Amino acid sequence: MKTLELHTADGRCIARHVYMACSFRSRCLGLLNRADIPEEEGLLLVPGGSIHTIGMRFNIDVVFLNRQMRVLELVEQVPPWRVVIAPRGTRRVLELAGGKIAATRLTVGTYLMVEALTTNAGERPKACQRSPIQFSLRLPVDRRCTGSIQPQCSARARILRSPPPYLRALDAHAETRPSVGN
Repeated sequence: MKTLELHTADGRCIARHVYMACSFRSRCLGLLNRADIPEEEGLLLVPGGSIHTIGMRFNIDVVFLNRQMRVLELVEQVPPWRVVIAPRGTRRVLELAGGKIAATRLTVGTYLMVEALTTNAGERPKACQRSPIQFSLRLPVDRRCTGSIQPQCSARARILRSPPPYLRALDAHAETRPSVGN
């Protein structure tokens, strides 16, 4: 089985051995057949949604992620025999040992990055494991407006491109200050 190593953008390790559950059967079983989950392990459900801890014997922390691996919601110390509803936009769910969210100071809005990918020798790759994490991050660089709202949009773009008033005042003050020197 392939394992992932997940880190935050600032380098904090979330889990060193994260197993992927891609098939319907592996997602349904999840952590049910385990007596405990070690501190450095986790389970990534792909695709993910709402989860349950029915039949489990230990508490878990649950991290709901969107397609870009951004944390949407954190649920700490979910006890056995509970159901947790996923927030809108959830595409992956990360199940960790109870208390791991607090230990790693994970917060909503953090992006998780895949640092390492390992496989057991001789194991045949499955379809969903060939490229386990695929995402694109689109940042609004330049908005283009067309049609009837173009005058409004270009006026807003001019406002966004000009420096805020407090910076304009600082720039004007800097230009009029006499130079100190020889």
